[in-house]
Amino acid sequence: MAHFSPAAAIFDLDGTLTDSMYVWDRLPEELVRQFGGHPAPDLSHTLRSMSSPQAAEYLIRTYRLSAVPQQLMDAMEELADREYRDRVPLKPGVRTLLERLHQLGVPCSVATASQVHQARQALERLGVWPFFSFALSATQYGPKTRPDLYLEASRRLGAAPERTLVFEDALHAAQTAAQAGFPVVGVYDAFSAEDEPAMGRVCRWYLHRLDEPDFLAQLG
Repeated sequence: MAHFSPAAAIFDLDGTLTDSMYVWDRLPEELVRQFGGHPAPDLSHTLRSMSSPQAAEYLIRTYRLSAVPQQLMDAMEELADREYRDRVPLKPGVRTLLERLHQLGVPCSVATASQVHQARQALERLGVWPFFSFALSATQYGPKTRPDLYLEASRRLGAAPERTLVFEDALHAAQTAAQAGFPVVGVYDAFSAEDEPAMGRVCRWYLHRLDEPDFLAQLG
């Protein structure tokens, strides 16, 4: 069993740390209806790789909504805030992995497509925010189809990409991080289960739980 000594770790939020993909699965359809449109049933899948500004522009253009992007983003944020503040749960094994990385002295950050305050609200409520040095959002650094978000996080953590673990459940994000030189840990999520074979090819590890003993044993 090959050991890996990470210098830092970057975690996605939705589908990786929190079981919150349901928020983004239903939110786009609610949003389109709120502004008078008739959403396609696979809308959330279409928007999966987009940042919030990109998604807002797509919805306005596709469904001819009588709104400007900022209106949609404000409404989207209001709907999502409630879920992060009050409801979204941790995924299995998160605390055990974070405790292990803390024992090893590995600094951690969050890199999310959601808003920074949503990540912080959820992780504070769930009692794991103290494990993280900071959170960054794709609304600041662009979507995860580009590596900017990961590169900025690793820079702030003071670690080279090749020594920085990236934990992701989404295929497009895992591909971006891997192409930028990060060792990627794929995380199973029911909303992206169809991508499991491809994730297995892209990622250095693929976990169904973040506290899988074989993976934890390799860290050190």
